[in-house]
Amino acid sequence: MNESSGPGGPAVPGLIPESASQLEPTTDAVPTSAVEVLAGDGGANAPSAGRRRRRLRWAIAAVVTAVVIVGSTLGFNVLSSARSTSQVLPWAPSDAVAYTEVRADLPGDQRANLLAFLSKFPGFADQTSFDAKADDALDRLLKRLTNGKHDFSTEIKPWFGGQMGVSIEGIDPSSPGVLVVVSVRDATAAAAWLKSITPADASHQTYQGIDLVGPGSPAPQDAAAYGLDGSVVLAGTVDAVKAAITRGPRGALAGSAGFQAAQDSLGGDDLGSVFIDVKGYISWLTSMESKMLSRAGGGTGLVRRVSPLAIPTMNMAFLPGWVALQVRAESDYLVLDAASPTVAIPSLPNRQNRQGALAASLPSNTVLQYDLHDVGSLAQASLTQLEAQPGGPTAAQVDAVAKYLGGVDAAVGWMGDADVVVTHDGSGFSGGLVVQTTDSTASGNLLTELKNLVTLGGAVAQLTVRTESYAGQTITVVDGDLGQLMGAGATIGGSSGKLELAFTQASDRVIVGIGDGFVKAVLDTKPGSSLADQPGYQRAIDLVGSSNVSQAYLDLTTVRTAIEALAAGSSGIAAYDSDVKPFLEPIQSIALSYVVGADVSTGRIVLVLQ
Repeated sequence: MNESSGPGGPAVPGLIPESASQLEPTTDAVPTSAVEVLAGDGGANAPSAGRRRRRLRWAIAAVVTAVVIVGSTLGFNVLSSARSTSQVLPWAPSDAVAYTEVRADLPGDQRANLLAFLSKFPGFADQTSFDAKADDALDRLLKRLTNGKHDFSTEIKPWFGGQMGVSIEGIDPSSPGVLVVVSVRDATAAAAWLKSITPADASHQTYQGIDLVGPGSPAPQDAAAYGLDGSVVLAGTVDAVKAAITRGPRGALAGSAGFQAAQDSLGGDDLGSVFIDVKGYISWLTSMESKMLSRAGGGTGLVRRVSPLAIPTMNMAFLPGWVALQVRAESDYLVLDAASPTVAIPSLPNRQNRQGALAASLPSNTVLQYDLHDVGSLAQASLTQLEAQPGGPTAAQVDAVAKYLGGVDAAVGWMGDADVVVTHDGSGFSGGLVVQTTDSTASGNLLTELKNLVTLGGAVAQLTVRTESYAGQTITVVDGDLGQLMGAGATIGGSSGKLELAFTQASDRVIVGIGDGFVKAVLDTKPGSSLADQPGYQRAIDLVGSSNVSQAYLDLTTVRTAIEALAAGSSGIAAYDSDVKPFLEPIQSIALSYVVGADVSTGRIVLVLQ
């Protein structure tokens, strides 16, 4: 994280345009010196307050929209040598419960990395034409939004500095303060553009030397305003903009302990990032809800009947102080990193990062794997913690259910790593669960108990139980008529209208599958032909970090081609082949992992190209 915080951001009250046709240029100058608030004349020919609000919203929205467009495309070169230092972060207030930053200036290595990444997609192989193509795309988009009256390359690009920060302040939950800060590299060009879009009936007031443009009178409750201080455009709720002008670029969020810890954990230049004060944000939401319900309770009719929502009791001590996200481009993959303080929970075990134990046991045609380590101890500790929470289940209630399986320890205590798995054999998908057993006697006893329970209750539930031998193992198959159980026919793991669940224990693994095909495929897996031996899997997991407490892998190429085969001959396949498929073909996989640290825990999601 590099003095910044992520793509996207909350909507700013009063900044949402209602119609592109409302964005009309005006010949009225935007004053650059002190002026008084301009009141409407109130005459018969005066624009209505509603129209004034709509036009002002469009004027301010033009600033925000232009930046959002650029930020979402992340595709033009604002400066030939982008700097990593953020111009907009210093304006973020110290009480911000959420802060988002977009770096369309592509700082540090991000321009070169992004161009290399995009070069794998159609139309971007020639990197020298990248800026021209991006400008053309943005021009087309902005013209569409404004009925052809405005463009990006001649009106916005000359002054836009490529950075935008959005802060949500937590001072008054009933009236959230939102501040949008847009960096400016040419104040004269920015002032000229603002002049061209400012409605004639907008109000102007000088606030500490800054021309603050707001709605005409009467102002709406969620009034918004904007001002240009020369280096940035400040927009948002009136109070938030005034507060920003008063304090200047000394908002103090950047210097807070949480934000500094987030920066240290993520580091590096990025395309965008997000920082959330978790406890402050939840407190803000809770207070806001309480005030809203309090006001609603004094109403009449339907409003009077509003009652407080049932919200589970939350132990704030178990929440991290902050969460940070960061998006980075590399030459052949896109990465989303996340970080948060590690929270010590007394009943939870100290989880150790290590390589998963089961990938070498999974078939090579696995297209989806979700792996979680030490499931048994994690489940027991989580249940203990849940029982301790106000409103949670009591130990007696848990025991009343678990007794049918021999108790909680017998049900889950034997579990080591567990993997949810989906495979594709060329004709269809199958899947199931593979669990490492740390106590083969306990897991074997549980499977026997389950088999006995199903056998005894099978007649009532219309289930049958059979066994079959395969590769020296006994596979138990539970066969149910899904049409009778669920009121409709289906084909899942067995013959038409049937639901088959198969399970067996082999050595140190318990295998459960939808149909016996999955179980047999796992039993057939040999060293050298497993998921762990596949180059695509190895590369993706190495990028997210193979030493972790949980991970996931999705083979997008195989899934895509399988879906395309199913859709062959459909009415929309031709349009898909020409317009969509070329942009999906370069993508090979998605992988993610979660790593627990002594002080900070991190997560990573990677989009990997071929």
